[in-house]
Amino acid sequence: MPTQLLVGAQSIGAAIGNVIAIHNVIAALATVGLVGETGRVVRLNLIPVVYYLLTGGLLTTLFVYVLFSTVF
Repeated sequence: MPTQLLVGAQSIGAAIGNVIAIHNVIAALATVGLVGETGRVVRLNLIPVVYYLLTGGLLTTLFVYVLFSTVF
């Protein structure tokens, strides 16, 4: 696999994981005074996580196998 696209896909995956990382959610909720709402916030964040996963995965697959298959 092309290293540039692999690093880009890895960055997308890290950002997606950071959205639902429990320690980040707890820290944010403690900052705004919503302690105990962790489950609800994580569930609400699953919608954008699925969107980013599908979009990032499809774009990476498209770049690797269709658009830039001869470049790398």
